[in-house]
Amino acid sequence: MTPYRQESEARRGLRRAWTPFFARFGRLTPIQGKAIPSILQGRSVVITAPTASGKTEAVAAPLAERCAGEGWRKLSVLYLVPTRALANDALTRIQGPLQDMGLSVVLKHGDRPYLSRSLPDFLITTPESLDSLICRRPEAFRHLQALIVDEIHLLDNTGRGDQVRLLIQRLRSLASPADFSVHLMSATLSSPREVASRYVDDFEVVTSPGQRPIDHHILDSLDEAIGLAREKGWKKLLVFCNLRQSVERMGDELTGLWRPYPVVVHHGSLDRRIREEAEATMKSAEVAACVATSTLEVGIDVGDIDLVVIAETPWSLSSLLQRIGRGSRRKEIIRAAAIARSDEEREHLELMFTRAACGQPPQESYQADLSVAVQQIFSRLFQSPEGVRESTLIGLLSTLCPEESVKSLLDHLRRKEFIVQVRGRWYAAFRLMNLGTRGKVHSNIPDTQSYEVVDIDSGRAIGTIAGVFDDVFSLGGRVWRVVSASGNIVRVKRRSGRAPAPRFRPHRNRGAFAHLLPDALGG
Repeated sequence: MTPYRQESEARRGLRRAWTPFFARFGRLTPIQGKAIPSILQGRSVVITAPTASGKTEAVAAPLAERCAGEGWRKLSVLYLVPTRALANDALTRIQGPLQDMGLSVVLKHGDRPYLSRSLPDFLITTPESLDSLICRRPEAFRHLQALIVDEIHLLDNTGRGDQVRLLIQRLRSLASPADFSVHLMSATLSSPREVASRYVDDFEVVTSPGQRPIDHHILDSLDEAIGLAREKGWKKLLVFCNLRQSVERMGDELTGLWRPYPVVVHHGSLDRRIREEAEATMKSAEVAACVATSTLEVGIDVGDIDLVVIAETPWSLSSLLQRIGRGSRRKEIIRAAAIARSDEEREHLELMFTRAACGQPPQESYQADLSVAVQQIFSRLFQSPEGVRESTLIGLLSTLCPEESVKSLLDHLRRKEFIVQVRGRWYAAFRLMNLGTRGKVHSNIPDTQSYEVVDIDSGRAIGTIAGVFDDVFSLGGRVWRVVSASGNIVRVKRRSGRAPAPRFRPHRNRGAFAHLLPDALGG
């Protein structure tokens, strides 16, 4: 079908949703023209398309059309996002059009934890808040018709992604009918069919070609990057760092270089109000700059960015793609500048940009996070004070581990006095109910650990890194290879010679409940 025919078919099907969602644009983007007809027909889709291609509207508009036209009952559409900031942005993008159609939307996450008894048509939330809602308000999902999972690449192949897989199973046991559609969205998926198969059985892959060319500059300093921006007349800058400490330090430096224009910072340790003020400044100011961590890699609207500055080498190629994709969203080319503090780092960055020009990250092998099995047993038993049959728990966890492993895990948790078995049913013991009452069973996100990086040749401390780190990374203007990691100390050695093509294989990050696994399952 030609793009013209696709758009005509989509427009005919959006009698109620066209004007609220698309009138200000005048026409559909290619991905919208492809996806909307399938969603209107009730199919599940996985959408992979470049940043700023209109993926959110491609899914939300046809679901809103069906919701209004078919008289869906309250809480018919669930919109799942990986971060609170992305949840806030999704609300901003769809709230107005939905209200114009007479539909309601509510946001629920840690910053906005309460959901009234009067249910909305659309609910935007995070995996952890959804877990809590399923336990405390299971009846709310009785009329669920569709689930949207945004930026699936941030969840898949992590403990949070495995949690979402099992939460989808639990939603199907609560919803009537159980065959609600599931829609996955991402800008960077190396294997969309393989990823989608972990979350839904029957689906259609919808892709949009058109990776924008990248105009990149490898520079020596932030001062040089600002000079380039002033020379070219670029007014909006987005500067990415890996660590929150770096963001604060870089923000202070940029304030002096970018005067008299505003400079804001954005990272996860900031209060929600301050983050939202930073986003608003970037959208409203004619000339401005923002320094951020990965909190601004995805989704959040901060206006049209003229230049993305990579102030610290990203941990992965996927992260680089997300970061530079935030720039020049209304133009045919991506403009990016990266700061290299050594010849080795310059070569490493050039290799990353060469790979980025291909548009897709390397495919990673999937590995289930078995700590999610502990978390979901706890959550499921907390949901059901009347007890749960062992066969139900085995069925829930079947995509993560075999029956023998589930039985071994249940027996292990019984010995730890978290659960008890009575007449073939499993119950939450007092110890588990206490955790659940305090809201401690819904998240498997581990505490982020900081590591001190030490050069094994000199014995000198180089600095600190946090969270997940690669086998090879840049710090202090040098490229380092990990030799050993023990406790919170990472010992590294300088790389010499040419850097190999990057593989960017991150270390597995153990979930918060991993310590409760038996030894046979990796505890």
